Amino acid sequence: MNTSKKQSLLIAAAVAVAVTLWMLSGLGNSPEDSGAQSRNISGSAMRVRVETITANEVTREIIVSAITEPNRYVSMKAETDGAVVGLSVERGSPVVAGENIVELDMRDRNARLAETSSLVAQRELELKARQNLRDRDFASEVDIAEANARLESAKAARARIQLELNNITIDAPFDGIVQDRSVEIGDYVRAGDTVVDIVDIDPLIISGEINGKEVSELYVGGRGIAKLVNGTELSGVIRYLAPVADANTRTFRVELEVPNPSGIRAGLTAELQLAGSRIVAHDISPSLLTLADDGTVGVKTVNASNRVDFYPIEIAGSSDDGILVTGLPETVTVITVGQGFVTVGQQVEAVTNATTLENNSAYERAD
Repeated sequence: MNTSKKQSLLIAAAVAVAVTLWMLSGLGNSPEDSGAQSRNISGSAMRVRVETITANEVTREIIVSAITEPNRYVSMKAETDGAVVGLSVERGSPVVAGENIVELDMRDRNARLAETSSLVAQRELELKARQNLRDRDFASEVDIAEANARLESAKAARARIQLELNNITIDAPFDGIVQDRSVEIGDYVRAGDTVVDIVDIDPLIISGEINGKEVSELYVGGRGIAKLVNGTELSGVIRYLAPVADANTRTFRVELEVPNPSGIRAGLTAELQLAGSRIVAHDISPSLLTLADDGTVGVKTVNASNRVDFYPIEIAGSSDDGILVTGLPETVTVITVGQGFVTVGQQVEAVTNATTLENNSAYERAD
């Protein structure tokens, strides 16, 4: 699910819950709120509770649906033919770089190595003899070239046998964990057959997809936090931003690298919280959000003439107490109670929270 869709769902849920609870509570079931409704019925200006807020510069938070992935994954393949005669690992076993994992039988390789080594020695003697004959004009340059070619052919055959001997053991290429093992003792494998899959999950990679607007706010080396489905939080750095968008989704891959000494598994659902650009935003409660007639999400405010205004907003991130939004004037008076009972342009009586708490009796008498 992309970021914009997720934010839309969060907004809709927040609005639905806030409006429902607010209506069921009768505007908080306070005497002053009941009085506000009665004044609206009688035709006088409805009383609403307001609060003046000012925007602050904050870092925009980019939320990305993600998944944990291994740092490296490799399928180890046999590089020569042979029967499996040794296995030192099981699925889930940790391995270290250079550790022997699988061993194949020697078959006749030692004998073939001895044979090719003897042939190389013979070809060297033949070449030396032809060179001596050339010095006495009994051999031509062609004879020398032929002898040298036979020597190189023998050396190549010896090198192939030596390579086969090196490949009868399969070693771990890096520190990791055995994900799967495809062979058992006695199995016959051919060159190219997969024998063991090894994964490296330290560091762990958390990957997701971001849109074109968000990718311009991030950079390799930037910080980020990953929240796993089990509640675990991991902190790391961005190690990769795709230079080209996916042809189907038009999104860019982002990878966060985090240390993983505890061995958290790959394949877990996660949420990335990445630090974007610096913006000026208001920190408000989700309960202040309302919907315009056309479905636009926004906030209702009171202007200097005590009339209701509506400002469409965009959610820029979350805070400890609420959400960060843009689209409001730098300093604005928002309606905190009663916004669901007033319309844009309506004359209202604005009362602050401080006034209500300090002089509740005067608030009552305003009826």
